[in-house]
Amino acid sequence: MRIYYLLVFLMPLLIAPNSGKAQISAGLDSELQHTLDSMKTVLGAKSLSAAIQVSDGSVWAHAVGTSSVSEDVTSNDAYLIGSVAKTITSACILQLADEGTLNLDDSLYEWLPTMPYIDTTITIRQLLNHTSGLYDVLSHPHHQDSLLADMSRIWTPEELIDRFISPPIFQPGASWSYCNTNYFLLGMIIQEATGNPFYTELRNRFYDPLGLSTFFIPAFETVTAPIAHAWLDITGDGILDDAHNFYMSYLSLNSTAGAAGGYFSTPTDCTKWMRKYMRGDLLSPSVMAEAKTTITVGGNIQQYGLGLMHKTSGFLGYEAYGHGGDLVYHASSWYFPEFDQSITVFTNDNTKNSWTLLPVVRELLRTYVNNQTASLEENQISNISVGPIPFTDQITISWDNTDSDAVTLELEDSFGRKIDPTVILVQNEYHFQAQIKDLERLPAGVYFVKITGENGRTNTLKILK
Repeated sequence: MRIYYLLVFLMPLLIAPNSGKAQISAGLDSELQHTLDSMKTVLGAKSLSAAIQVSDGSVWAHAVGTSSVSEDVTSNDAYLIGSVAKTITSACILQLADEGTLNLDDSLYEWLPTMPYIDTTITIRQLLNHTSGLYDVLSHPHHQDSLLADMSRIWTPEELIDRFISPPIFQPGASWSYCNTNYFLLGMIIQEATGNPFYTELRNRFYDPLGLSTFFIPAFETVTAPIAHAWLDITGDGILDDAHNFYMSYLSLNSTAGAAGGYFSTPTDCTKWMRKYMRGDLLSPSVMAEAKTTITVGGNIQQYGLGLMHKTSGFLGYEAYGHGGDLVYHASSWYFPEFDQSITVFTNDNTKNSWTLLPVVRELLRTYVNNQTASLEENQISNISVGPIPFTDQITISWDNTDSDAVTLELEDSFGRKIDPTVILVQNEYHFQAQIKDLERLPAGVYFVKITGENGRTNTLKILK
């Protein structure tokens, strides 16, 4: 089902995934640039850098804002992606499961030595979906002080866990809690299963074969792209500083982030990764289905699977899979199955976070959808009338549709939540009239009426109360 958010008139939808018709035209490029520039101003961020890959493989990329004191960012600059890297670590584990090297329900004792405070019956699946109950070693009160004491030290995950692990917060499988320790252990399992450090295995399996040349983890690999400078308050005076020299020397932090979040990338390569992975190109259908089996966790995350987030609201009503990342830099990368399209947004501004980037993703999606809709030929809906606007207790809609013998109507609020009103639909040949009643209980705001024909095409009205 495809939805278009318009003010007081219907627009057609004829986009088909993989149709090959989606193009990054000069007009769309200009509109997307304007959207990103505007959102940079709205957020007050030092920079925003974004990329979109559409269903025919075309990529749009744009960057706006400050890198160094004397240089602006470009779309070729790499940013730290933080926990977006969890999608890549989990993809490696899931490929190993596909190959029969390991089983997702294997217990830790089958792969790793005994460690303090780590229940050896915890399964690989519980590490992937954060139901292990383990303490997050990155939250230890002495973690940062220890890293700053020797910024050039390269930590192994074994050293990190041994130094900062504390008692678990719940029994395995009893609840859910986001925990980086899970992914340090997964990195160790990758090495045990393959004989390679996690960063070597990820490069061999994904980065090199897929041509994703701007992925790198500085503590262990060569930097392969220019880097957008990080901006954070180093001196504690409340003013952001160009922290590039400090941050790129902070190898102790980068090495401890490791398999949970230590990678840099450009938005272009990251959005190519997200689309390639989330559309199911790298795993068997059965294992991909396991990855997308989620736990409801609420909040901004909404649902969590095996190393991926699943959102069914917040993006104009469209379903999305992806992940956010926060480690001085902030990242948000999502795949939209409805369009076979991925959108990635980064910032180098430490005063923001990955959740503040969600509206940027949403507005880029809105710009793309509206542009594509406006460029398509008109479908068979015509002579549309709506009233009253604003409405109070009911809405009356009438239209002609010679392309459909039957329609369904749905009403949603601005968060994509479905509302169940009384609908009276009258059809006379190809003329339709619908009365949507019992709306007096709804609060004032913006609502959307979706009209879906038997051909599957959906048209949407944006209306006000």
